[in-house]
Amino acid sequence: MTKTAPPSSSLQNPLWQFSLDFYRHEEVQQFLLDCQDRKGADVCLLLWASYVTACGRQLSEESWRVADRGLAPRRRMISSVRHLRRWLGRLRPRSQGLYDWCKRYELKLEQRQLAALWKLQEETWPEDRPALELAGQQYGLLQKEQARWAGLINSFGARRAGT
Repeated sequence: MTKTAPPSSSLQNPLWQFSLDFYRHEEVQQFLLDCQDRKGADVCLLLWASYVTACGRQLSEESWRVADRGLAPRRRMISSVRHLRRWLGRLRPRSQGLYDWCKRYELKLEQRQLAALWKLQEETWPEDRPALELAGQQYGLLQKEQARWAGLINSFGARRAGT
């Protein structure tokens, strides 16, 4: 009897890898964190929209609504951990160990949220709207902000193609 390899973890998926690679760029971090802090945006949803756009696909309003509503409990949990981590960051160096633990936990929660988005993406939805447009509508991003975001995605794609 031959054993088959176990299926790869849903946590280790192309959306997660894209998110790690894309977020690694300073200008991307600044843009996404600015959207999070000024507009109340969910960075994981923004990363999902970035991935979908980079793949040349679109989303439906229904899939966006399902993702936004379905991930709300996780979003609140991530936000709580983020607030704790930021507070602990102000107490460093005394709180360094706890700060580092919170940072790792926050990243694990975000990885789980992206895994849920990856599963949602595998569902069959009509693709009728640009993902950046849906996100822009959700978070009140101006056209120039959406254009900047699209430029970050395009330059990321060009860098990946050049490597």
